Amino acid sequence: ACGAYGVRVEKPKDLAGALKDAFTHKGPALVDVVTDPNALSIPPKIKAEMVTGFALSASKIVLDGGVGRMVQMARSNLRNVPRP
Repeated sequence: ACGAYGVRVEKPKDLAGALKDAFTHKGPALVDVVTDPNALSIPPKIKAEMVTGFALSASKIVLDGGVGRMVQMARSNLRNVPRP
């Protein structure tokens, strides 16, 4: 309505094209990227206090009745673990 370019990206293969189109648009652009809310951001180096913090947080979720939520998070992230 205001001349802005807008696109929603739901598949990773569509991201590069959407960004290219947004950057070449003359004027404002919005790229709405759908992400997995359960995906964890893994740092390149994991320290002991990070593991402790994650374990504490996961324990609180499970004790509050969120076992299903933890299983869903595990499923979402296991697909990103490299297989031999």
